[in-house]
Amino acid sequence: MDGLSHGEWCQINEIITRIYNCKDLAALRGDFLERIEKLIPYQRAFFDLGDNKGDNHIFFDPIAVNMSNSDLDDYYRHFESLDYAVWALSQNTPIVYRDTDLLPDELRERSLFCSEWLKPMDVFYCGGTSIVEDKMLFGSVTLMKNKKSGDFSDRDLQILSILNDHLCRRFKQAYPNGISYKFANTAETDIMSKYRLTQRECEILQLLNAGMHNNEISARLFISENTTKKHVAHIYEKLNVSSRSQLVRVICEK
Repeated sequence: MDGLSHGEWCQINEIITRIYNCKDLAALRGDFLERIEKLIPYQRAFFDLGDNKGDNHIFFDPIAVNMSNSDLDDYYRHFESLDYAVWALSQNTPIVYRDTDLLPDELRERSLFCSEWLKPMDVFYCGGTSIVEDKMLFGSVTLMKNKKSGDFSDRDLQILSILNDHLCRRFKQAYPNGISYKFANTAETDIMSKYRLTQRECEILQLLNAGMHNNEISARLFISENTTKKHVAHIYEKLNVSSRSQLVRVICEK
């Protein structure tokens, strides 16, 4: 590959190493978004899972950066079907894209997806990848930039393409039969029901399992650290654990 510096290749190799060495794929997704930002600066991003074993391609369980829960909920409930990149992400082969290659700016700016979801978050350009191996969908990565930062470059897509090859292999290795949307949501519901967790406690539990610290959870959910600490204490009490290692063990068993 041309155009990448020695320093950029070192960062790419470090991310690839993390992709294969990280045992917790929730933590892997958060770590990937954090590290890729140093190579491809962005304002907002999310990394979700995917399931295409049924008639429809379903994306779910996003891990996000600089996005509120309401923004994510709006996307999956109202705007996913209006996202001009979804048809590309739903193919049976992996893709790396920028949305300006899919639609010209004039059409994009007139779309409801851009005017009612992207612009209120102060972003304009999107780029990303679909994680597909052996025709099985495992998820997608979406990065977003504002107008001031400019569009994603050919260099950005080159880096994403290199890394996405390894994401595809890693997810196929971890989920040889694909990821089940039904199973993932049933497991979450079972944990919520068994331990009588609130929706907020369940959200925090997922972030704890992803390896995030209290201050990171507070920033992600737009709540104070004191509020986060209280939720974490309640989770520990309900699951009858006293440490994060015990908490992760209980989650893995479920």
